[in-house]
Amino acid sequence: MNISLDLYKVFYFVAKNKSVTKAAKELMISQPAVSKSIKTLENEMNSKLFERTNNGVELTETGILIYKRIENAMFLIESAEKDVESLLNMEIGTLRIGASKVIIDEFLMPYIVKFKNKYPKIDIKILTENTNVLEEYKLGLVDIIFTNMPAEIPNNCKFVKLITLNNCFAANENYNEYKNKELKATDLEKLPLLLLNKGTVNRTRIEDYCSNKDIQINPKMEFGSNSVVKEFTLNGFGIGMLDEEHIKEELKSGKLFKLDINIPLTEKYLGMCYNEDNSRVALQEFIKMIEEDLKLSDV
Repeated sequence: MNISLDLYKVFYFVAKNKSVTKAAKELMISQPAVSKSIKTLENEMNSKLFERTNNGVELTETGILIYKRIENAMFLIESAEKDVESLLNMEIGTLRIGASKVIIDEFLMPYIVKFKNKYPKIDIKILTENTNVLEEYKLGLVDIIFTNMPAEIPNNCKFVKLITLNNCFAANENYNEYKNKELKATDLEKLPLLLLNKGTVNRTRIEDYCSNKDIQINPKMEFGSNSVVKEFTLNGFGIGMLDEEHIKEELKSGKLFKLDINIPLTEKYLGMCYNEDNSRVALQEFIKMIEEDLKLSDV
């Protein structure tokens, strides 16, 4: 037999309520429609399923057998429907984000806070610089990554440009000798530079520029993350190559100042990457929140 699940559903509600009228009300269909479904199911089963009583209906022996078999299945279906409803209403779910500490501090945190306040029941997981965020994405550990570009983006990953990032060289008061002083690109050779390790976006950009201009740089210190470059710059260990957008508060307060040195570098920007096929409701809502706030366009 290949009987429609809808017929079993009607049978279940009639048996549970012991009433065609109550079943129709709960299913939000007409009583004749319920009666017709029961008659169709009985014909398919070639067996009577209900006996009429003064108070409604009672299951026959066959009806009891069927009800026992489908009761758990209907409970699971109802439970699944409630879970889907909760998911769509953002009452359950998980959002997994990959980003560096600097990007979280300087860009993402207001969005994370706003999202959490709006959807307090969504579990937010953050993966930072323990591994490369692109690798985290490839391994399926995160739903969305925020990273500096240009970078190698996986084939199944949609990239959306967020904000343009402008590199600058910054220092604290220990290097006031360079404050308000116009410097040349060749001065990079003598500056106590704090740079990211080789292979990173910032390091590659400055090395490419210097190579084209036949400038030799010898960093004083090298680090694995922008956040560490920022901390060492703030503490006066040298002159850091940083993203201006990520130190705007320090520049405004005077904790750091920008060196006056004009070095045109290739464009760099902060972007978010995610798989368009990822149907997680929480992810789609988070992306929508950022896109609406920034009025983004794809690149």
